[in-house]
Amino acid sequence: MLEPWQIGNVPGPKQANAITDPAVVIAMVERARRPLLLIGHQIIGVKIDGTTLTTMIIEAAKKGASIIATAHTIKEFAISGPENVSWMGIVEITDRLADPEWMGADGKGKYDVVLFLGVPYYLESQMLSTLKHFAPQLKTISLERFYQPNADWSFPNIKEDEWRRHITLIAKNLGGKA
Repeated sequence: MLEPWQIGNVPGPKQANAITDPAVVIAMVERARRPLLLIGHQIIGVKIDGTTLTTMIIEAAKKGASIIATAHTIKEFAISGPENVSWMGIVEITDRLADPEWMGADGKGKYDVVLFLGVPYYLESQMLSTLKHFAPQLKTISLERFYQPNADWSFPNIKEDEWRRHITLIAKNLGGKA
């Protein structure tokens, strides 16, 4: 049994499956009808092999990945101009994702897989707990390097260099073919 990064996190009997291979995430996103990438402010300034994580996500958006940016992260996307990136507050997006009538930020339909990246651990934990209980139809995937037991899928607590390799591979494959 995996251990949450924050030891005070008591998730209950249903806990996340460990992502040991990023190909699992890529396959889930490819099979999804409407995947969504929810990004928080902690991706700003993160560089992987000289490229910012924000740039990688912008490239995924240009390929068609649906993205909702939270906090001031939207500023990074407004500069580059992908049109399929929306902005919403973190609490509001959790509320909307739990609403079975919500048709997505773009009005094109309900999301079935939601990936989380760049959201502070303690906040993401509560978001995932809410979605686990009030939106069981959603599959949730935490792309953080620390285990999130309230997600459906999460990386185990992994080293930063391994996490960077995994995120690079996943980001390159979001949004399908250009």
